[in-house]
Amino acid sequence: MQTVRVRLHYFRDYKPLLAGWLLFIAGIVIAAYVNDGVGLYTVVKYLVFLLVLVGLVLITPLSAAFLEKSLCVALFISLAPLIFLILFGQLDTIVILGDGRMGWIASLPGVIWKVGACVWPFAVWHCLKRFSFGNGMLALSAVVIMALDGSRTAMLWLVLVWFVLTVIAIATHVNRKPLRVSAGLLLAILLSFCVIQPMLLNRAVDHNVQATSEFKAWVIEQGHRHENRQGREDVSAISPGEDGQGEIRTTAKRFTSTRLINGENGVRLEMLRVGWQQAVNKFPWGGGFGSTRVMDLGVRNNIHMTYLQLLADEGVLAFVGYLIFILFPVYRGLGYIAAKREGFVERFEQLLCPLSVIVLMLFIGCFHPLSNELTEWGVVLTAIALVITHVPHRH
Repeated sequence: MQTVRVRLHYFRDYKPLLAGWLLFIAGIVIAAYVNDGVGLYTVVKYLVFLLVLVGLVLITPLSAAFLEKSLCVALFISLAPLIFLILFGQLDTIVILGDGRMGWIASLPGVIWKVGACVWPFAVWHCLKRFSFGNGMLALSAVVIMALDGSRTAMLWLVLVWFVLTVIAIATHVNRKPLRVSAGLLLAILLSFCVIQPMLLNRAVDHNVQATSEFKAWVIEQGHRHENRQGREDVSAISPGEDGQGEIRTTAKRFTSTRLINGENGVRLEMLRVGWQQAVNKFPWGGGFGSTRVMDLGVRNNIHMTYLQLLADEGVLAFVGYLIFILFPVYRGLGYIAAKREGFVERFEQLLCPLSVIVLMLFIGCFHPLSNELTEWGVVLTAIALVITHVPHRH
């Protein structure tokens, strides 16, 4: 009980964080009230998230090392089965989208890359500080899982983290030869995207992976679109067999190293246009959670930008509250790290993992809709709890 009371005092310095989350929830409630109850059901889930955060701070003895180990285990559980299934031909559980993005039934493409993105920052730093075979394999594994997924957000995150941490390593002199290690990490990125991912994708296709009905039509549509535009077939196509099931064949254009440049951006731009129009029309309370959607491959999808989605759906209050909740622990953490030059590296390493997880959440918000899944929020809430418990007092 005494420990719980001590930990409860941590929240005294994080009142803006709690106020931001309550403001976020209040925005959802008001948006639902003025829009006939649209999206009101999500309030319960976000209240549960708040209780989870309080529980993590009050009950669980957390540490950055614990979070790092947990993320490493999650990376292994996500990546190892996928590679095993591909190499040994057990392909009935593999999911390959029409543009070459890969995953498996327990960790689908579009999701599987996020664990690699969480691991990448501290894996890079461990390599830059003291390179070893284990650190190198960890960094390579993080890159490979992002390459197999093929998320363009992951590609940008890879380069951004690599560049920032290389600059910090040079400035703090944590290694005599940081540029050599940094070049090796860049080589690992190129190897993963240009060699490992194409090799594994081709092996999967060579085993005649059956196309699922959900994306057959999409593949055909994309193939015809590029044939008409470019005069040649440079994307996936369905080659129907006698049984009518069809099987995937591929060319180099399905490799994820080309998605950053050749990816389809028309729908994303339309999402931004529709989202901004909705935000203006429904200002200041929004149209209700999940109300702003755009047709994408025959499905009505949410706006793929969290901040515009919040303005359009939940209004100004929820938008401001969400930003306070996410940005305040980053502000406190960075202030703690930069408080003084002495001990900078130690404080940086202490908060690198939790802060990078929160910053990743902010970064993902620029290109993806707001998540309400506990599987994703669980990692973010753990990171925030670590900042609260490790930076409890004013500095």
